[in-house]
Amino acid sequence: MLFLAVFCGFLAENEREHLVEHQREKRYMRSMVEDLMLDTAEFNQKFIFINRMAPVFRAATELLYNQQFSDTIIRKMYMTVPHCSVFFSLSVQDRTMSQLKSSGNLILIMNKTITDSLATYWNGLDLLNNVVIPAYDITRIEVKNISFSLFNFDYYKDNIPFFSLLNDNVSPKLLSSDKREFIKLANFISYIRWQSNVPIRQRIMNARRQATDLILVIRKNYHIK
Repeated sequence: MLFLAVFCGFLAENEREHLVEHQREKRYMRSMVEDLMLDTAEFNQKFIFINRMAPVFRAATELLYNQQFSDTIIRKMYMTVPHCSVFFSLSVQDRTMSQLKSSGNLILIMNKTITDSLATYWNGLDLLNNVVIPAYDITRIEVKNISFSLFNFDYYKDNIPFFSLLNDNVSPKLLSSDKREFIKLANFISYIRWQSNVPIRQRIMNARRQATDLILVIRKNYHIK
């Protein structure tokens, strides 16, 4: 009888621990869904940015490849080209994943489909943030540096060219007449346009699809509304 009582107590304690772990697992998954929803919102914002910049990149390269720079073309350059060095970043939520890793609680997630999908998702984000976007930024810095040598930012209000307006009643002039520098700048802007519109866009699309699928799978498996 004593053995039976001890054994039943052991089973009850084991069941209680299992229930507690399952509740913790569900809390983590609810938090993960919140993170993924914030990520999808961030991805949507980046699509807006890419779509907004695409015509700016295109217009800038068309202007820079011109053989002759009239006053009208120069003014249009000032209204487009310096904007092409605007900064691009992607901010994703790693709150829940960091907690799972640092606490050693990643083993609580028993669903292998979810853990595998999360690993694929985070590997894709690591590549995006540590390889693809840094490559874009290298080109962006080249665009910025060449722009600094060709355009006089004193023509802008508050001396800030990024989506700022030109001062009233100014006739902007270029700082150089070396067409090779303008072609070089156009080449870099053409490349940054491709980088944003192909590798960055495609990888963000993949990440958004993976995040959306993960949200559905987690909600279904853990009965999260």
